Amino acid sequence: MAKKQNDLISFPMHLSREVERLFDEMIHRPWGFCRDVRGWNPSVDLSETKDAVILEADLPGVKSEDVKVEVQNSDLVLQGWRSLEKSHSDGQFHTMERSSGHFTRRMKLPESVDKDAIQAEFRDGVLRVILPKAKSKRGEAR
Repeated sequence: MAKKQNDLISFPMHLSREVERLFDEMIHRPWGFCRDVRGWNPSVDLSETKDAVILEADLPGVKSEDVKVEVQNSDLVLQGWRSLEKSHSDGQFHTMERSSGHFTRRMKLPESVDKDAIQAEFRDGVLRVILPKAKSKRGEAR
């Protein structure tokens, strides 16, 4: 019964933290990023050059075959899975901060991106997605 009381006490604090994070993301993420509230959410960096928009996601412990990058309508969607090995079978955890599970990150693509020329590479736990800008009729990037 005490465990249920602890869960009830901690739940509102978790909910308020999650609501604060969601509002922060809506206000401070002009590219239209969306994080799934449940599961693990890897961090991403987004930069832009003259020729492309570049997204990099930290995916430590994720296997390349467990990551999927696709375009759905006008969104870039990153999906995948990370599982953590339970190597401490005898003993008790004092802190567990590493998360595992499914993740989904969705980004609204700028109109200037050539959706047919997107490239992705996965190396050393970092996913790098290159989103080339479409060329205008004059041969210049839009």
